Amino acid sequence: MKNIKYFISALMSFLLFMTSCESYLEENPTGNISIANFYSSEDDAIAGLYGVYNSVYSLYGNTAINYGEVNADNATTSPNVSDLFEWDEFTYNNGTTEGFWRSAYDGINLANEVALYTAEIDFDVEKRADIVSEAKALRALFYWHLVRAMGGVPIYETPTVGFDEVNSPRASSDEVYGLILRDLNEAALELPTTSAAGRLNAYIAEALLARIYLYIGDYPNAYAHAKKVIDSEQYDLFSDYANAFKTEHNNGVEHVYQIQYLSGERNNSIPGSFGPRALPGQYGNSFWANTVVGGSIAPSAEFNADNPISYRRSVTIADSYEHIDGVTGTITMEEAYGPGVFPYYVSKFDDRANELQSGVNFNVIRYADILLIAAEALNEVDPGDGQKYIWINKVRERARNGVMSDLPDLTGLSQDEFRTAVLEERRFELAFEGQRAWDLKRRGQFLTVMRAQGKNVEDHMLLFPIPDNQIRLNPNLTQNPGW
Repeated sequence: MKNIKYFISALMSFLLFMTSCESYLEENPTGNISIANFYSSEDDAIAGLYGVYNSVYSLYGNTAINYGEVNADNATTSPNVSDLFEWDEFTYNNGTTEGFWRSAYDGINLANEVALYTAEIDFDVEKRADIVSEAKALRALFYWHLVRAMGGVPIYETPTVGFDEVNSPRASSDEVYGLILRDLNEAALELPTTSAAGRLNAYIAEALLARIYLYIGDYPNAYAHAKKVIDSEQYDLFSDYANAFKTEHNNGVEHVYQIQYLSGERNNSIPGSFGPRALPGQYGNSFWANTVVGGSIAPSAEFNADNPISYRRSVTIADSYEHIDGVTGTITMEEAYGPGVFPYYVSKFDDRANELQSGVNFNVIRYADILLIAAEALNEVDPGDGQKYIWINKVRERARNGVMSDLPDLTGLSQDEFRTAVLEERRFELAFEGQRAWDLKRRGQFLTVMRAQGKNVEDHMLLFPIPDNQIRLNPNLTQNPGW
């Protein structure tokens, strides 16, 4: 695992050079021959593949939190932070959406290069097929994030060369989903069932398919693919909920797929984003020790009020913390910020020992998510099947940590009551992991929930805008209605 992490980190400067060359190559299409010539061996194909993985970082971390949590009812900005967007500031001129678009298409283009040029290299047929399939699965991941956020987008299945080839019109959402599902289904059949940490395998492809089918409301397929992951017996829940978010348990039994980080080499910014915002005065260095940076996002008042008492809650949010010096003792949020100003912070990803150089991996899919996907999908496919209770109650049992009065087992619910229960379970089990806004949108509750919070959400805001700059660059692009 460390070798992969070091390799990706060392490769970054090379990839940045290659990416910077793309603008030149677009102006001189014959220059693309130099990229094709790079791919001459299996090692070159693997190096190219790691380049695609390097681009995957842009989809997760703070990007996932901004789109999936700040843009919902779970999170808000911390006190004394005025330079961060709220959900309704994802405008077409916003650097967030522009950066997201560019990063996704950079990753797509790199994946297309790997798929195209690897297929032409003479080495072991099975290994070659695996690399091509893995690249296409990564391409699907980029397209999944794009179509979910912005609807239909241009489709490119080969590397882009020259301006004519980058000015494609938007495909329909159905066409984009068709590409995504085709590539991931092929990966589920082609890839091995195990892989090095951070790389895709057949069961990760199955898990991604389960999540995507759930999002588009194809419950039979969501159930089928989640069940394959469960039946593989490769995964289980940690006995302690907190272990799913600790560096020492990276790539553990619950982690179906994680984005890899290594402290001091490639640092995860999420723990820093969720720590208490530093203040001037005696508490300024009480959380992060030698720095006052961090603490950009806080749990919303609604999340704090709705989250039921349990061990899981105590791991997820906290109203006090121990001074980092190990001597001063406990500091309450009320003591530091005043009554009601900042009552809780997100403690789920606390990695203060490394200050702001966290090496904790980012969870893309945990086994708990798979259990809840299977339970929700089964409730739609066969609501009378009691297996759905076994799966959701396994998650709740771990969350209550032996306190039987907390989160009792569910039973005897109507189909609609179970729908509500599993959505709420997802809210608190997967809190601040980038899923909440998407869950509300797929269930048709986003507008209602956000308006109940006093947000002026218009109907067209279910989709984000196409970045204004991209529309200027590509005359064939059209804007999402309302923006």
